[in-house]
Amino acid sequence: MRKSARLLGQEYGLTAPEMNFVLKEEGFLDGEPGNYTVTEKGETYAEEQDYHRGTGGYSWYNRAWTTRTWDDGITDELDITDDRKKEIRQAISIAKQKTNELDNEDIEADCGSYNNENADVTDTDNDALIAAISALLVAVSVYGIYKAAPYIKRWWTDKAVPSLKEMKDKVIGKAEKMDEETDRDSSGLKED
Repeated sequence: MRKSARLLGQEYGLTAPEMNFVLKEEGFLDGEPGNYTVTEKGETYAEEQDYHRGTGGYSWYNRAWTTRTWDDGITDELDITDDRKKEIRQAISIAKQKTNELDNEDIEADCGSYNNENADVTDTDNDALIAAISALLVAVSVYGIYKAAPYIKRWWTDKAVPSLKEMKDKVIGKAEKMDEETDRDSSGLKED
């Protein structure tokens, strides 16, 4: 039965990265984490299979990967003791620390290379940018009004004006009725 580095590592209480570290230390793998290759010594035990999703389209849809499995006979070749496990974990921890330190140095170097005095942005540039944005907003607003004007005019003449006239007629009609009623009431009072 063939096993991946993860399954091999489980037999020894190791993770896949730790197992790959052991395989590299013992000469079965060469390279760096994420980019290992099988050595001549490892070819007798390893089998690699390439996969390609191949869905077409953009490159990130066309994922390709390689799986590597190991023959059970490799366990006879490995020398993994409890002391060796401690050494492996310590070596991986030190390698991670060095990688983190290098990454931090690169970040510091990138940040240090930026000098604020060399920046071309001044108050005048900011004022010009604000003026340009303001002019753009005004232009967009004027264009919007220009495009909306025929619709607003049609609404005004077809809906608003007739509604206003109707309301005016109702108000005037009610006012006239009230005047007539008031006149009747006042005329009825005078007759007494």
